Amino acid sequence: MLGPIASRFVEAYPAEAARILEREDRTAAAAALSGLPADAGARLLQAMTPHAGADWLALLSPEAAGALVSQLRAGSVAPLLHRLDDDTRAALLKALPARTAAALRLALRFPPGSVGALIDTDVVTVRATTRVGEAVEIARRAPASLQKHLYVLDDTQRLTGIVDVRQCLLQDAAQTAGAIGQEEPVALRARMGLRQASLAEAWERFDALPVTDRRGVFLGVVQRKSLSHAISAQGLPAPLNDPGSLAFELAELFWGTTAGVVFGGKIEVRRT
Repeated sequence: MLGPIASRFVEAYPAEAARILEREDRTAAAAALSGLPADAGARLLQAMTPHAGADWLALLSPEAAGALVSQLRAGSVAPLLHRLDDDTRAALLKALPARTAAALRLALRFPPGSVGALIDTDVVTVRATTRVGEAVEIARRAPASLQKHLYVLDDTQRLTGIVDVRQCLLQDAAQTAGAIGQEEPVALRARMGLRQASLAEAWERFDALPVTDRRGVFLGVVQRKSLSHAISAQGLPAPLNDPGSLAFELAELFWGTTAGVVFGGKIEVRRT
């Protein structure tokens, strides 16, 4: 069990604490850290490298591990769960709230190293026919972290646009979200490689990009910080927006033509 001073250090400096604890015996570290508040433990878990975080989770009870995982976005947790054995992963998912478990099962459908493995489903969506006034109210009821953009979907759940909530405030409340949604929103395909995804020019404007399956169905978003962390954990060269070597780019270009970036039409909003 960590003392009060050590606990405060972990809560204030999770990245530094993670680097220290990753050098310690994993059993002793897990025993000590299991006494942390769930939110502090979750921040520490997120700061750890995937292999160390997975080792730590595997030593906790499903309930204790679930309490930590529930504090984090699915895209941050899926790379850790991919490293657990089937029985440990199944027990952890069973201990989670139904919605959290469903989001993680979606992310786990895709292989490690793909955009799909980083999917975050905790977003706000609306229909193209949703009126702007209603869309603003939907955003206001959402957590502060989800209030920046609304994702517009059609009746088949395909992405048709992205609405900046601030833009809604300047529009006629009776106008529809589809009428003001960004034309041809860029989206990442779920099976796209992380390196290719990191080169999308849209990262210059967005902290999160939508993710679709091969049919264009909206699955969620991938956060810039989750993508950057996953790339670093894999030891890949050239993080976000760095062109990298020509040989690597040619290989990624080939992958991009098969897994590609999807361009849609207008957006629809609903709460997932």
